[in-house]
Amino acid sequence: MSSHNGASAASGRAHVTQRTTTFLPDAPLATWQGWLYALTRAQWLGMTLMHWLLLLLIALASGWLLLELPGGWPISLGWLTVAGALWGLARQTQRQHYTRFRAITMSFPAPAGLSPADKRPLYVTGALSVEAKARTFHTLPGFYRTFATREHVLIGRVQPRRIAALATWPEDEIGLWYAFVAPAQIDAITPGQQQVGLHWLPALAITYRPTPLPDAKRRVPAATTLYLAFPDPDDHNAVLADLLVDARSAPASEQHHD
Repeated sequence: MSSHNGASAASGRAHVTQRTTTFLPDAPLATWQGWLYALTRAQWLGMTLMHWLLLLLIALASGWLLLELPGGWPISLGWLTVAGALWGLARQTQRQHYTRFRAITMSFPAPAGLSPADKRPLYVTGALSVEAKARTFHTLPGFYRTFATREHVLIGRVQPRRIAALATWPEDEIGLWYAFVAPAQIDAITPGQQQVGLHWLPALAITYRPTPLPDAKRRVPAATTLYLAFPDPDDHNAVLADLLVDARSAPASEQHHD
């Protein structure tokens, strides 16, 4: 799957992946949000680690009652409470794309378009797609590019990865994933900082309305946000300047996701 993910998604836009590219290293799992993301994706024996952990907590709750262990039902209820809290935290963090982003006030660079051959390395967070499949990813190493048509593309790469020396990443997610963003689809551009590992990197939050997938039931595209984090501040400024070329209004700076 690792090869045909990238090749198929680029049909009609084949120049996306023609050039040899060096990706950034995978972002380290150094925050509890990152570990929650990994637990909900990495699989062992066909189930995610999160499902295994929830099953273990439920089994502990049931066993505590059936075996009449010390503490009885209060301890059993405690295990169930932990399971419910973990599930709720995972759902809430999923809605925030397992990331922390804080908007900042800054002086905007003068609009300046990037060359279609220019690729700016970054970590991309948000909904990406390939071959009519969509997934939400957290800090994937990738690139930002702009075509001659002024359509922007975010490319993220998923590599085979082992979590906790036990679970592996789903095979159908290995490979390249994409987000294609036309200037007219962008609602807001928010400069800020995003936490990647233990570091806060210069970042942009792009809120836009993606083209629905062919089998989508929703006719009006729902707005979603992509988070772009840049290890090099020069890349951050260059991408922001490129986005400002077609901006319909000044970038927003009110959006917070801590």
